[in-house]
Amino acid sequence: MWVVDTSVYTHLSRAGHLHILNEVAPAGLILVPAEVHDEIGAGRDLYPGIADPASLAWVELAVLTEDEVFTQLVIKAAMGGAPTDHLGECSVIACAKHRGHVALVDERAAVTQAGLHGVLTHDTLWVVIEAFSTILDGDRSAAIRIVDDLISTGMHLPIESGASLFAWAYEEGLLPR
Repeated sequence: MWVVDTSVYTHLSRAGHLHILNEVAPAGLILVPAEVHDEIGAGRDLYPGIADPASLAWVELAVLTEDEVFTQLVIKAAMGGAPTDHLGECSVIACAKHRGHVALVDERAAVTQAGLHGVLTHDTLWVVIEAFSTILDGDRSAAIRIVDDLISTGMHLPIESGASLFAWAYEEGLLPR
């Protein structure tokens, strides 16, 4: 199962492509920790079009266990920042670690922390490439459109346009040469 962070969820929702999470996630389900749900709620105050995770049958909401909270705090201490900074990423990593799931996170510092805790991660562009390879049946224009739609939401990506998605994916080893 995938444990999804705020940026992955909200940007895909704002871009009109949230459905790809449902369609490519293992068993068609994702897990959203309570801290991420709260962050998504704050985002919905600014962007009412963001889908409420609690309203989607393919989203499971999770409350962290005591062990997960401890791990979340260890990761938070390592990431630093203000008291509420990185809580979503930290909860995603802790939840994924203790439940044996994959963390979907975009922030590089969170990816680093996940690696230190033995958690496999993927980011939003990985999800787009996975969608390209599966549900989009190799439709390059559809994948390019998704990336351009994500960029139009203000999402920070390691590429400047959808047109550069495939070159990036080959360089990252996400597509065969």
